[in-house]
Amino acid sequence: MRILQVSSARNLGGGETHLLELSENLRKRGNEVVVAGRRNGPLKPDIALPFLNSADLFSALRLRSILKRERFDIVHAHVARDYSIVAAAAWKIPHVKIVFTRHLLYPIRSHFLYRRVDGWIAITSQVLQTLSPLAPKMSAVIPNWVDLAKFAHRPHALHDPVAVGVLGQISPHKGHDDAIEAIRLLGNGYRLRIAGKGAEAYTETLKAKSAGLPVDFLGFVSLPVFFEMIDVLAVPSWEEPFGIVLLEAMAAGVPVVSTDRGGPAEIIVSGRDGILVPPRNPAALATAIRSLATDQPLRERIINDGRRRAEEEYEVSRVIPRVENFYRAVVTRS
Repeated sequence: MRILQVSSARNLGGGETHLLELSENLRKRGNEVVVAGRRNGPLKPDIALPFLNSADLFSALRLRSILKRERFDIVHAHVARDYSIVAAAAWKIPHVKIVFTRHLLYPIRSHFLYRRVDGWIAITSQVLQTLSPLAPKMSAVIPNWVDLAKFAHRPHALHDPVAVGVLGQISPHKGHDDAIEAIRLLGNGYRLRIAGKGAEAYTETLKAKSAGLPVDFLGFVSLPVFFEMIDVLAVPSWEEPFGIVLLEAMAAGVPVVSTDRGGPAEIIVSGRDGILVPPRNPAALATAIRSLATDQPLRERIINDGRRRAEEEYEVSRVIPRVENFYRAVVTRS
């Protein structure tokens, strides 16, 4: 198949890494993949477009001329602000099939242009439910993936004090407040390591709240290094659309405690692959962290089962064929 991947990403983050891995693996499977992206953007696109906004008529017209001139079987958009541009560009070009991936949990706004979309991919069943008002022609749940070759399974002995990690954007909805309060409840023998960046004012608020507690703000840290630094990964988000960091920790041999909202509730069977707790509940978070630090058989079982689940259901070589098969089903649908 000849496939055009489209993303107007401004920065290289998890979603953009996802697109690059998808393109690389589709090529390995014999497909021709072209990437359209923002001029001077992080994807180093084959086709550069300005992507001024979701109503960028120039980008839509430029893309439309390309779709008329070149033969693509699939055009796949990954960012919500690109949906209307891609759908408008492909309007009444019947040989091109349009696929959108939806990564967000909140309901999508209807748009008449979405009648042009041939297939929707949702990263979880909960995300799929939000698409029901659109009455998709075709849809499928295909999760994000983890490349196990990038994460050696290296369980390690507990640090002293036990190191709890929180990784990602520093923002209120990510639950850093709850993680800090959990460390307060845990008392001696535990340390919180926060990796990631966010708004300076909010970060300073968290630093003030954690004054006197064993809390480190590390900024950017590479994932393999961070996983060596911590004994438990905490994901205390109020809601998480997917939570690929869970898969990365499970792959690396770091047990996970996560809130049970959104993607984590579909990734983890609590007590087997990790532990799920209610959001905004520091006491439950603290209890779960303590259990993974003090119950060695539980810790070992969760580490081993977490890696097994990542291998069996989320490894990149297992998930990419599902995307490719969905493309083929869309192409062959009359």
